[in-house]
Order: sequence, then structure tokens, then C-alpha cells
Amino acid sequence: MTRSLRVVASLWALSFFCRTLPVAAKETAAYTRNVAVVVYEGVELLDFAGPGEVFGAASGFGRYKQQRAFNVYTVAVTKEPLTSRFVKIEPQYSIDDAPKPDVIVIPGGSTDALLDNPKFMAWLAKASEKAEITLTVCTGAFTLSKLGLLDGKQATTFYGALADLRAATPKATIIEGRRFIDNGSIITTAGVSAGIDGSLHTVARLLGRQVADRTAQYMEYRWTPEAYLSQNYPYLNPSLDEAGRRLQQAQNLEEEKNYPEAAKMYRAMTEADPKDGFAWYRLGTSLQAAGQLDAAIAAAKHATEFQEVRSDALFNIACAYALQGHADDAIRSLEQAVGAGFKAKWALRNDPDLASVRHDPRFQKLVASM
Repeated sequence: MTRSLRVVASLWALSFFCRTLPVAAKETAAYTRNVAVVVYEGVELLDFAGPGEVFGAASGFGRYKQQRAFNVYTVAVTKEPLTSRFVKIEPQYSIDDAPKPDVIVIPGGSTDALLDNPKFMAWLAKASEKAEITLTVCTGAFTLSKLGLLDGKQATTFYGALADLRAATPKATIIEGRRFIDNGSIITTAGVSAGIDGSLHTVARLLGRQVADRTAQYMEYRWTPEAYLSQNYPYLNPSLDEAGRRLQQAQNLEEEKNYPEAAKMYRAMTEADPKDGFAWYRLGTSLQAAGQLDAAIAAAKHATEFQEVRSDALFNIACAYALQGHADDAIRSLEQAVGAGFKAKWALRNDPDLASVRHDPRFQKLVASM
């Protein structure tokens, strides 16, 4: 698989909350944090969509092996459809059956729908107490104000609501002119697009500056964190153990196109743990990028022994065979990849590594069957 296709593949695999099915709490891996995005009738569109995009994209960029960094989902008082401006939303969960959130996002908008709902406020009080971070956007801050959770803290909100928040929260210091304010477990942001800044800051705190930067780059968002904050961001993902950070360093070398050094690191990982299927898979991709096709095929064949990477490894084997001009082996590996669950039809159609077999009737039949 070419580097450009590998980049696209990583983006294709990102789990954005409005396009995914609900994930039961018991199915969420230990590394993965649950991110509950609260929605309600009259919620401001970008207030929830902006953070949703950030956490959804960062879920892929912060992936550890096959575990997503975030499981992002919408939650409302009920599952009844609701409207955000001109967009109809069907909440994935109600507050009665939502997974326990590690991060809660409370967007602004017609927040009286939340403030005047005792059931929701009781849920928020309990959920925020146990959550790692509660992030409010715009007038979402008024929900935490009503619960007394801003008392003794600094906070901000939409510029047009600052005076009202001061009046509602006399024990808090309400600050204007800041995109977001971090109190540790509580982060408040200014209006609308500021939720993106607060969410990127949260990602940098939880997953490291590199993941936040890659997320902002993918979104083509001009993120310029304040120096006094950015100096405290870890570069590598602090959620990972030592082995995980070595893996991230190896992936960084791949991003820099230093494939031989990346392959050395992956090789060392497979020697330390021959049962590390993901390391075998990445070893294969880095060797292939370095032009060492026979070695790449050998590493990828090891990776096929592990179910979590089997289909992708078979696809990469097919690409290597196609580059070598071995059409029969390439087609056979593609058929095995699809049989193992490979579903990226666009990759078969567009990966330049497969150019030598693309007009083969067997290839065309396989693509048509997907």
C-alpha cells in the first residue's frame, strides 16, 4: 500500500459519532475513553459538531494498535429526534442507557431545555462527578453554574452571555476574551467555534500534542494554543505505556519517511514480543515503503496470524505481489483479504500499487462483488 493510501486509510477508519452505531460500554476497550456529546432541542450546531469532529478524528490519530482513543456518541434526555438549526438529530443514547462517560461535552444553544429538566440535571451532576473532564461550550456553562460546579473557579462563555453568567455564578470569576479556561476536571469555552479550541486542548492533554496537531491538520483548522499552555503538553501520548510510546515513535519515523529506522524499531518490537501482531503489520508496511518487498511480504505473513490485522496485512501482501508482477499471488491475496473482512473498495480501485492487476478480469470481478 502506498503512503498516500495508508494516510487515506487511517482517515477512512476514523469513527465520527454521527455516522457510527452505538457501542456498548462493555465493548469499549480499556484504553478507549467514552466521550458523551450532549444534544437537545435547539442545541447550537457547531457547538456540538465542532467538538464531535475533534474527538472523532482524534479517535483515529490516537489509536493504539486496534483500540480507538475515543468512543464518541450523542446522548439526550430521550432518544426522540430533535433539531439543531436545520439538522435533524437522532440521539444514539438517552441518559437512561448511555455508557459511563469519561469526557462530557455540553454545548450551548437553547440551554433552558437542559436547565429546566430536573432529570437531566441530576444525570449531569452524577456523571460529571465521575468523569475525567467535563467540557462546556458557549452557554453550556450555565448547566455547571446551576450545579455549583463553577464556584471558586475561573470560567468563560459566549461573549453575549458573560454578564448573565456572572450574575448566575457570583462565586466564580468569569473572564472574557479567552477561548477556553481549564480548571482541571472542568473546561469552559467561549462561543461556537471556541469549542474546537477547547476540544483540541483536551486532546493534547489526554493524548499528547502530536495527536492534537494531526487532528487540527486533518480538520484544516488554524489551532494556535497559548505558549503558557502548550509548553505543558506532552508530545507523546501520556495514556500509553512504554511499549506504546515506542510504537508511537516508530510511527513518527514513518511519517517522516524514515522507513529503514522505523522498520528497525518494529523489528525490535517483534523480537521482544513475537505475538505482537500490530508490530508485525507495521513492520511489513515500513519495509514495503522502503522498497524491501520480499521482507515486507514475510513480515505481513506473520501479521496474518493475528485476526485484528489479518485483512489489512493480506491487502498489503497483495500490493507487494502486484509490484513484483506476480498477478496470481496478488489476486489470491486480495481474495483472502476480502474474505477476511477487508471492505475498503476504494483502496482496490485507487491504490497505485495494484495498477498491474487492475485490468485483470478476476480483479474486476472481486471489486464488483464487494
